[in-house]
Parts: sequence; structure tokens; C-alpha cells
Amino acid sequence: MTDSRQTGKNDRRVLMEIIHSTTKTSPEDLLINYKGMLYPSILCNVEMFQALETFEAREDDLLIATYPKNGTNWLIQILHEMVSLVHNREPLLDATMIEFGNPEILARYKDRPSPRILSTHLNFQNIPKPIYEKKVKILLVVRNPKDTAVSFYNFYNSLPALPSYNAWDSFFKDFMNGKGIYTELAKTINDKS
Repeated sequence: MTDSRQTGKNDRRVLMEIIHSTTKTSPEDLLINYKGMLYPSILCNVEMFQALETFEAREDDLLIATYPKNGTNWLIQILHEMVSLVHNREPLLDATMIEFGNPEILARYKDRPSPRILSTHLNFQNIPKPIYEKKVKILLVVRNPKDTAVSFYNFYNSLPALPSYNAWDSFFKDFMNGKGIYTELAKTINDKS
């Protein structure tokens, strides 16, 4: 395994350890607000969002854009397998969401062979501008909103890195009113109806 691939696997492993080892604190401490969107503070930070603004996209990059719990990992696996078959190389199943971690992780994307497979939970307004400027192919995955909400509720309550909800009704109210992580999309849809 090359150093770049090993480093990527370590990035993912470290982030997963952080997610699962965090002790619950107040909900306010677990979330950060960046440009009107709430993100998990254990994974995202302002420095990373600022680094994303100058991300060097390539014309042959592939971006998987999903709302959490919409089949992200499933599509990442499938796309990596397809690219590895077409380009006769081992799948690089080592990346996290582009917004997770620190700018050093993002800088390592430069060493990845093309086409790179990127993934994000960012809404379309917060996707780095170079992605659009280079006309990167974006694969949008959408799941039944009811299934997404139920899955996300269980996910929220299973990870110490996210605020817990005692009841479905309080989660659903926050989900529909844009008061949870990545819920600006739900709020936008709700405001239009």
C-alpha cells in the first residue's frame, strides 16, 4: 500500500475513533454553525470550511452529494469498485466527507490519482466553488424523507458525537425546522410548502 493510501486509511480510522469515543456534552458544544448550517463540531471546523473554498478540483473528479443516512457509504463503495475496474487499480476506500477533519486531510487529496471520488453532506450552496467551476460530475443520492428521518434519529442517538433526543417528536420538530446537523435542506423544503 502506498504512503498516500495508508495515510488516508489512518485519517478515516482516526475520525471514526473520535466519533465513537466522544463523551456527550451539551448539544450546543456538539454543533457548530457555519453560514447558517449546523455541523457536528467533533468532525467539522471553520478552518476546514475555509480551506474548502480554495479546494483544487479536477475536471475528472466525481462528487457524491448526499444528505446523511441516504446511502452515502453504499454509493461510495459501488463507485470506487467501478472506477477501480475501469482504471485497473485497487479501490481507494479511505476517504471521509470532504468537510470532515482538518485542512491537512484535504491537502492530501492532491496526491490521489484521477479520477478522485469525493463525497460530501454539504448543501449545494456550501459545496466548494471550484467543484462547479471545473464542472465536476455530481452524483446526488436522495432517499425517501421518512426513511431518512427515522434512520437519522437512530443515528443521532447512537453516537456520542451528536446530541441525543429523548423522543421522536422533538427530533422530528428540529429536523423539519432546521435545528439539527445538515437540516437546512429540510427547513428549506418545509418553508416552500
